[in-house]
Amino acid sequence: MNTLRSVGYGWGVLILAGGGAYYFAKKSINADRAERAAAERERRARWEDVEYNNPSPARMNQPATQYSPSSVSQGGKNKPPSGDVTGDPAKEASQDPAPSGEKGYQATEPWRSKKGDRFS
Repeated sequence: MNTLRSVGYGWGVLILAGGGAYYFAKKSINADRAERAAAERERRARWEDVEYNNPSPARMNQPATQYSPSSVSQGGKNKPPSGDVTGDPAKEASQDPAPSGEKGYQATEPWRSKKGDRFS
Protein backbone atom coordinates (compact mmCIF):
# COMPACT_ATOMS: atom_id res chain seq x y z
CA MET A 1 0.00 0.00 0.00
CA ASN A 2 1.00 3.51 -0.72
CA THR A 3 1.08 5.46 2.43
CA LEU A 4 2.07 9.06 2.81
CA ARG A 5 5.34 7.95 4.28
CA SER A 6 6.30 5.67 1.37
CA VAL A 7 5.32 8.28 -1.25
CA GLY A 8 7.46 10.89 0.55
CA TYR A 9 10.34 8.41 0.74
CA GLY A 10 10.06 7.71 -3.02
CA TRP A 11 10.07 11.41 -3.88
CA GLY A 12 13.05 12.01 -1.60
CA VAL A 13 15.06 9.22 -3.21
CA LEU A 14 14.13 10.50 -6.67
CA ILE A 15 15.18 14.07 -5.87
CA LEU A 16 18.42 12.92 -4.26
CA ALA A 17 19.29 10.72 -7.27
CA GLY A 18 18.47 13.53 -9.70
CA GLY A 19 20.58 15.99 -7.74
CA GLY A 20 23.52 13.59 -7.65
CA ALA A 21 23.26 12.95 -11.40
CA TYR A 22 23.08 16.70 -12.05
CA TYR A 23 26.13 17.36 -9.87
CA PHE A 24 28.32 14.77 -11.58
CA ALA A 25 27.10 15.65 -15.08
CA LYS A 26 27.79 19.34 -14.47
CA LYS A 27 31.25 18.52 -13.17
CA SER A 28 31.99 16.44 -16.27
CA ILE A 29 30.65 19.13 -18.63
CA ASN A 30 32.71 21.87 -16.98
CA ALA A 31 35.85 19.74 -17.17
CA ASP A 32 35.20 19.09 -20.87
CA ARG A 33 34.64 22.80 -21.55
CA ALA A 34 37.86 23.74 -19.73
CA GLU A 35 39.79 21.14 -21.76
CA ARG A 36 38.38 22.43 -25.05
CA ALA A 37 39.08 26.06 -24.07
CA ALA A 38 42.69 25.20 -23.23
CA ALA A 39 43.10 23.38 -26.55
CA GLU A 40 41.60 26.38 -28.41
CA ARG A 41 43.93 28.81 -26.62
CA GLU A 42 46.90 26.62 -27.51
CA ARG A 43 45.78 26.39 -31.15
CA ARG A 44 45.36 30.17 -31.39
CA ALA A 45 48.75 30.76 -29.76
CA ARG A 46 50.41 28.42 -32.29
CA TRP A 47 48.57 30.14 -35.17
CA GLU A 48 49.62 33.61 -33.99
CA ASP A 49 53.19 32.40 -33.57
CA VAL A 50 53.24 31.11 -37.14
CA GLU A 51 51.39 34.15 -38.51
CA TYR A 52 53.41 36.90 -36.82
CA ASN A 53 56.83 35.41 -36.19
CA ASN A 54 57.50 33.28 -39.24
CA PRO A 55 57.07 34.77 -42.72
CA SER A 56 55.10 32.61 -45.09
CA PRO A 57 56.91 30.91 -47.99
CA ALA A 58 54.88 32.94 -50.50
CA ARG A 59 56.10 36.20 -48.94
CA MET A 60 59.71 35.01 -48.89
CA ASN A 61 59.77 34.50 -52.68
CA GLN A 62 58.67 38.05 -53.47
CA PRO A 63 61.40 40.62 -54.06
CA ALA A 64 61.53 43.42 -51.54
CA THR A 65 61.59 46.50 -53.78
CA GLN A 66 61.17 49.97 -52.43
CA TYR A 67 60.02 52.82 -54.64
CA SER A 68 61.10 56.24 -53.51
CA PRO A 69 59.18 59.21 -54.92
CA SER A 70 62.40 60.91 -56.04
CA SER A 71 63.66 57.93 -58.02
CA VAL A 72 60.29 57.45 -59.71
CA SER A 73 59.91 61.10 -60.68
CA GLN A 74 63.52 61.39 -61.85
CA GLY A 75 63.37 58.29 -63.97
CA GLY A 76 65.71 56.29 -61.78
CA LYS A 77 66.10 52.54 -61.95
CA ASN A 78 63.57 51.96 -59.14
CA LYS A 79 60.57 52.66 -61.39
CA PRO A 80 57.40 50.70 -60.70
CA PRO A 81 56.52 48.12 -63.35
CA SER A 82 54.69 49.57 -66.34
CA GLY A 83 51.63 47.31 -65.78
CA ASP A 84 51.25 48.45 -62.17
CA VAL A 85 48.16 50.67 -61.97
CA THR A 86 47.60 50.44 -58.25
CA GLY A 87 46.58 53.76 -56.76
CA ASP A 88 45.48 55.45 -60.00
CA PRO A 89 41.68 55.16 -60.29
CA ALA A 90 41.62 56.20 -63.94
CA LYS A 91 44.05 53.47 -64.93
CA GLU A 92 42.44 50.91 -62.64
CA ALA A 93 39.08 51.46 -64.35
CA SER A 94 40.62 50.81 -67.74
CA GLN A 95 42.07 47.54 -66.44
CA ASP A 96 38.65 46.21 -65.43
CA PRO A 97 38.67 42.43 -66.05
CA ALA A 98 35.04 42.43 -67.22
CA PRO A 99 34.06 45.88 -68.50
CA SER A 100 30.41 46.28 -69.26
CA GLY A 101 29.26 48.61 -72.00
CA GLU A 102 25.64 48.42 -70.86
CA LYS A 103 24.02 50.84 -68.47
CA GLY A 104 22.27 48.05 -66.62
CA TYR A 105 18.69 48.66 -65.51
CA GLN A 106 18.57 52.37 -66.18
CA ALA A 107 15.55 53.66 -68.09
CA THR A 108 16.04 55.24 -71.50
CA GLU A 109 13.69 58.12 -70.58
CA PRO A 110 12.91 59.57 -67.14
CA TRP A 111 9.70 58.56 -65.39
CA ARG A 112 6.89 61.09 -65.37
CA SER A 113 3.72 60.71 -63.35
CA LYS A 114 0.38 60.73 -65.12
CA LYS A 115 -1.62 63.84 -64.51
CA GLY A 116 -5.21 63.57 -63.38
CA ASP A 117 -7.38 61.86 -60.81
CA ARG A 118 -6.00 58.56 -59.58
CA PHE A 119 -9.34 57.32 -58.28
CA SER A 120 -11.51 57.66 -61.38
